[in-house]
Amino acid sequence: MKIRDSFKTAWRNMRRSKLRTALSLLGMVVGVFAVTLIVSLGLGLKGYVIGQISSFGTDYLAIHPILPGVGARGSIGSGSIGVPATSLKDADLALLGDKSVFPYVTGVTGQRAAYEIASNGNKDLRVFVLGVSATYPIIDPQTVAEKGRFFSEDEDRSLSSVVVLGTSAATTLFGDADPIGDKIRIKDVSLTVVGVLKKRGSFGPIDLDQMVFVPLGVVEKRISHVDYQQEIDVKVKDQSYLPAAVDDITRVLRRRHNITDPSKDDFQITTATDVLNQINIVTDAITWLLGFLAAISLLVGGIGIMNIMLVSVTERIREVGLRKAMGARRSDIMAQFLAESVLLTSVGGITGGLLAMLVTIGLVAAARYAGYNAPYIVSLPAFLVAAVVSATIGIIFGIYPARKAASLDPIVALRFE
Repeated sequence: MKIRDSFKTAWRNMRRSKLRTALSLLGMVVGVFAVTLIVSLGLGLKGYVIGQISSFGTDYLAIHPILPGVGARGSIGSGSIGVPATSLKDADLALLGDKSVFPYVTGVTGQRAAYEIASNGNKDLRVFVLGVSATYPIIDPQTVAEKGRFFSEDEDRSLSSVVVLGTSAATTLFGDADPIGDKIRIKDVSLTVVGVLKKRGSFGPIDLDQMVFVPLGVVEKRISHVDYQQEIDVKVKDQSYLPAAVDDITRVLRRRHNITDPSKDDFQITTATDVLNQINIVTDAITWLLGFLAAISLLVGGIGIMNIMLVSVTERIREVGLRKAMGARRSDIMAQFLAESVLLTSVGGITGGLLAMLVTIGLVAAARYAGYNAPYIVSLPAFLVAAVVSATIGIIFGIYPARKAASLDPIVALRFE
């Protein structure tokens, strides 16, 4: 019997027992659906995060204070043990912006963040207050004013009580009114609104439009009452300057902080490339691990198909005996049942993959509608691998039922009731 004829016969048998066929397909549909969906969403999440970070450019580095020996960023590692890392000072920030020392640096900003309640009259809103230098828009080019302006270097140096609002913060606190020139209050500090930024959406759990930007010195001295930076960001002319910038900044900060042993560093430098590489490694590992766990359902589906095929062999013993009596060879019988098993797993795999693609597109569309600029990514490799694996499982788990059918004695099979 030709292979084509085997598959035709298998297809007729599948159509004859629609309920059994549907139940057989279900396991493979779920398995391939889960693998394709998880991997596609994982790659989409990776693309979203990388896209958000890349929007800042790849020509910058971040300096974080750390506690010597802790080996973690100051804002996280030191906070977890109740001791803040306070090694980055205003003098460090000023030196890093000195063109005579770092001629390739195009922008430097310190950062000090806090969650506070902003008030305007009887309207209150908890906002993410980010104290930054006036050069912050150089570091983050997406910080663009829709109304008014960002605060100036003179206002930054003189500790002027000014603020730039995100779109959502401005709408919540002022409604449809123009907030420029009006005031809000954070703690006991009255701040004049000088600008409202263009809408940006969200970055993970942070609503970027609900942020407010205040001169760094004002946040340090009048809101948080500290004298150190949580982070210093440095932007260079282009990415090729990053290695030199890391070496130079490391050398200068060690000298300023009287550090002779590198293991006693009280700062940590991370480039944009470092961040992207780490994100690639972590997201890929998580995505493929979850995909592998989901693929276990393919194995379960294969076992289900083997059970169904064994039932099918029992139901069709007389048919097998009749075909053998009419001259069908052992290989013909085996090919027929193998074809049925492979067809079940292949159709199930393709169906599951197509469903996963549709669901992925729908979920991404919903995320984009909610303000998350997630990319449309459907993992064709994951779909193809899962489909091939499902077909392979059909062969593996179909061999035993097929051999059992092929080994039936035709006389015994014809007498079977």
